[in-house]
Amino acid sequence: MGNLAQKISRAGLIMLVIGGVLLGVSLRDTITSFQEPKTFEEVLENGAAPGDHVAGRVPYLLDIFADMQTWTENTKTHAVSGKKTTFRYYVLPAGEGYVGLAVSAKNFDAASKLVDQTYSYLLEGGAAPTAELTADARVAAMDKNLVELFRQDLREYYGYTDQDLEALGTPLMVEPRAFDTVRAFCGVGAALLLAGALTLALRWRKVSRRIRAEAQPARGPELD
Repeated sequence: MGNLAQKISRAGLIMLVIGGVLLGVSLRDTITSFQEPKTFEEVLENGAAPGDHVAGRVPYLLDIFADMQTWTENTKTHAVSGKKTTFRYYVLPAGEGYVGLAVSAKNFDAASKLVDQTYSYLLEGGAAPTAELTADARVAAMDKNLVELFRQDLREYYGYTDQDLEALGTPLMVEPRAFDTVRAFCGVGAALLLAGALTLALRWRKVSRRIRAEAQPARGPELD
């Protein structure tokens, strides 16, 4: 057991673990980022599938079905402060149905304008929407905490029945991603993984040689 501990490089092990974690959180999105992206017009016409890469201008957007809020809570008094909305989740037309679209706080104004223009176009025969809401995103299964809120919105405002929702399966979410950052994380993770594995291998080889050398019996003086 002592020899085993000597053979393992702590630095190599740390690099291996950190590299594995970085790859674990970034590899899937990195693969998605290199796919040819669909446009939102294509999503509107043909729908979306998990793993799709979608990029460009969003042409139409419907109502908000949920939002995400963050705040600071005093652990002693349980008082809440600094409450703010960080994401809003919208209904996005996709093929014969709908998916969710996550919109971050910096794009709230553009999304609100696009919703107003979409309903003006659909209900009043106004001009086609011109609001500039763009995204570079992946398509993934919707978070389970949002699924029922999304389904409830489809029931109340779009005439879906429980049977319709069951037939749709798991709802999808279009989630914007900073793909340049994701690829950087993936590259660093791969480099750390390789460096860690190499460090471990070299350490193991070096210590194994030393242990074998120490285990060899010393030669005594030769007698004539």
